[in-house]
Amino acid sequence: MGVAVVKGLQGDDPKYFKTHACAKHYAVHSGPEWNRHEFDVAVSPRDLWQTYLPAFEALVKEAHVQEVMCAYNRYEGKPCCGNDKLLIDILRNGWGYDGIILSDCGAINDFWERDKNTPRHETHPDAERASVAAVLS
Repeated sequence: MGVAVVKGLQGDDPKYFKTHACAKHYAVHSGPEWNRHEFDVAVSPRDLWQTYLPAFEALVKEAHVQEVMCAYNRYEGKPCCGNDKLLIDILRNGWGYDGIILSDCGAINDFWERDKNTPRHETHPDAERASVAAVLS
């Protein structure tokens, strides 16, 4: 179903897209919404590859989706928007994705921002290092 939606949105012109479709939230977007800014998803490799990744892989390989938005949560201790395993190893190198990767609103702030009212990942000491990590991933 996702492949059909992406193809319908982007069109089939060999030179121009009708629009860019965006596959989100990559990947392992799990857990309750209220703690997605701090939640670290723990899934088995089997669950990762059989539950969470197949739809994204189809969007990349079959539908040629032009944008992928990473999830707010963490996977294996690293925020999804700075997770080399998800973004580089699987998405870029494994599936050959060469399109745009973007964060959801405020996701990079979750790397470093301290807020006693809204818990965050706090995996990086400051905005500069959080930004570098996100760009490099």
